[in-house]
Amino acid sequence: QYLPVESAFAAATVGGIVATNDAGPLRHRFGTPRDLLIGVTLAMTDGRLVKAGGTVVKNVAGYDLGKLVSSSHGTLAAIVDVTFKLLPIPLASTTLFATYADGKALAHDVAVLHGSQVELTSFDVSVSAQGRWVLLLRMASSPAATDAQAAEARRLLSSAPTMVSGEDEQELWAEQSRTPWSEDRTIVRFSWLPANLPAVVTLHESLRGHGCRITMFTGRTIGAGLLRLEGEESAIVAAISDLRGSAVVGQVVLLRATRRLKEQVDVWGGSSGVTDVARLLNQKFDAAVILDAGWGPI
Repeated sequence: QYLPVESAFAAATVGGIVATNDAGPLRHRFGTPRDLLIGVTLAMTDGRLVKAGGTVVKNVAGYDLGKLVSSSHGTLAAIVDVTFKLLPIPLASTTLFATYADGKALAHDVAVLHGSQVELTSFDVSVSAQGRWVLLLRMASSPAATDAQAAEARRLLSSAPTMVSGEDEQELWAEQSRTPWSEDRTIVRFSWLPANLPAVVTLHESLRGHGCRITMFTGRTIGAGLLRLEGEESAIVAAISDLRGSAVVGQVVLLRATRRLKEQVDVWGGSSGVTDVARLLNQKFDAAVILDAGWGPI
């Protein structure tokens, strides 16, 4: 068995991955760390150690507390240890990748595959350095099932795909996770509804109108992606403003930027109804403001 949790950072800790709810391409099939967490021990700000959940899936008591601290960025409690649900290691794995000159053609193929019987373990989109759209899909199961799924996926794709497996496949997906962070540039994370991928493609192309260069885009087809932006600070600010003002995009967060840019843009995207609830929880967990000095999401 194995834990299908990935991170782009070799030095990432288990607590850090849970606190940020960081997830890679395997999120398409298995969800984020929050979805795999079944038990947690927390160090509270008053010195207590609190345990919730259990060591087996059958024990459901306290699940909510573990899910609450996932993506809390350490603002509620310190994560001491966690228990995850494990899954069987697949006996076979194959990846197909196809390139497109037109992002709308890629979005069409994504919709076709979402509506098919093909069961994908990972399903990603990205834009190459040459400006071409790339679709990556991984199937992992028994050898016979994997071959059948790959054959059906090849039949449905409008662009002839290339098939990889073994070490080449592992390196392909590792690079997919590392690429957004390979350069010290401005990085923005945003989300969308899966059905809105065609609109996201159009929005991606319109951001260039401010003189902002999009040097990288990669994301999960289920609706979460990263943009790496370059250009004048005013152009980047305008691009982020367009993202936050779009009806098809949500939860725009500035993950990496210079100090000057962070002074011009709200990193977390401003207050909302969800933020207000989170602040009330924060007051209950950390009334003395020991963990959150105002830099986190709440």
